[in-house]
Amino acid sequence: MSTKPSLVKVGVIGSSHGIKGFIKLFTEGDTLLSAKAPLSCIVEDPRGNQTTIHIEEIKQNGNHFLLKLKGYETPETVVKYRGFSLLWKREELPQPKDGEIYTEDLVGLLALSKETNAPLAYIVTQVIDNPAHPILELKPTVGEGETVLIPFLNQFVGDWNLESKTIEIIHWEQWFEV
Repeated sequence: MSTKPSLVKVGVIGSSHGIKGFIKLFTEGDTLLSAKAPLSCIVEDPRGNQTTIHIEEIKQNGNHFLLKLKGYETPETVVKYRGFSLLWKREELPQPKDGEIYTEDLVGLLALSKETNAPLAYIVTQVIDNPAHPILELKPTVGEGETVLIPFLNQFVGDWNLESKTIEIIHWEQWFEV
């Protein structure tokens, strides 16, 4: 039985750039600074369909990167990947520094109240990309209940522990007020 490699989302593809077929890639952190082209990686469309692409060139350009994909020479051809996620094999990524984490590692953590340390019967089900900051989606661990969206910011989220699979939520009750 073969196991699929663990993939981590490292960015989202944006619009084309220039006339030579470059496309913008928006990332969080500096994961791509250590990447050396040429290389192959996976892109995933919003429906979850995955395709392998071949990157011929990577260059930093302000707050994003520019990618040159093999076989795509014009803006019209490369734009088909706009909105796709760029996925990287977990074992090929640099190890996070102390106090840093790949947001995918938060999925599956159980929520605790920061104030009382009590379990909240909610679990992180996904981390949603947002231009300002990631957003944690939490759903009840059992039964039906309200989905809660919490900005992944220090004022709302405390510490997390990957070993105990927990994450602290600050002032949990505020997320249910009308």
